Amino acid sequence: MRDYVRAVQLYPWLFEALERSIAEMPAGAPSDGPRLLRSLRTSAGRPVADSEALVALNALSDLGVVTRKGVRYQFDHQRWHDTAPLRRGVQEAINVLGSVAEVTQAEANLCVSLPPTLSSAAGHVIRQSSTDLRSGMLDVIAAAEQSLLIASPFWDATTSEEISKLVRKKLVAGVDVIILGRFTRDLPGPVRSGLRKISSHPNISILSWFEGSGADTQTFHFKAISADRGTRAYLGSANMTESSLRSRMEIGVVLRGKVAEELDRVLRIVMTLATRVSL
Repeated sequence: MRDYVRAVQLYPWLFEALERSIAEMPAGAPSDGPRLLRSLRTSAGRPVADSEALVALNALSDLGVVTRKGVRYQFDHQRWHDTAPLRRGVQEAINVLGSVAEVTQAEANLCVSLPPTLSSAAGHVIRQSSTDLRSGMLDVIAAAEQSLLIASPFWDATTSEEISKLVRKKLVAGVDVIILGRFTRDLPGPVRSGLRKISSHPNISILSWFEGSGADTQTFHFKAISADRGTRAYLGSANMTESSLRSRMEIGVVLRGKVAEELDRVLRIVMTLATRVSL
């Protein structure tokens, strides 16, 4: 049961959505595990990523609710019903102990994105020690209530569109947002279009830092996010591109506490070196 408890601690919103979706499921619903999870939506309406679905499948396997048969996962409706009191008790205990967990929680959690061609055995071992990188980044963005800094040298159309949608919701909620990139004149049209959709809001600044050439070049290569002046932050290797977040192995950490606050201070200094971009 350890894998289920750990998963609920790290992804409470995922299992809230799972409980809600299965409770609303009509009689005779499919028993194919992945097919069932593809219909899940978070409270914000975001679909569940494949990596997040894998977390849920592994946790449900730990409870015996899902059984793996070759490459397929079979969902056991009766076992789901029988484990309802157990699942409810775990979730209530985690909620009650949440304030204690926040005090004792590690200041850094490892995040990893895995290529789809990685062997299932290697992927399973890595997942035992880490959480999904893309989900970790998005969770830091979603946590912002007052300020949000996002820095990545490279962006592509898919990710800029996805991030723009999340940022737009934050802007509507009154969050101050700064986005930093290497936004040169040859910025791809689709990326420029995605950023332009949010650039006119008074609470956002879109900045670029890339000066000089050759040995005199001044720029950055880190990828980082900070919410609410370091209440929560992310630092890692993945660019804001689909290849980094979905098809390559990248590593990062979600940070809390003093180190997250220090990262936020460093980011704000870097922002003073950048120039505003006209889209």
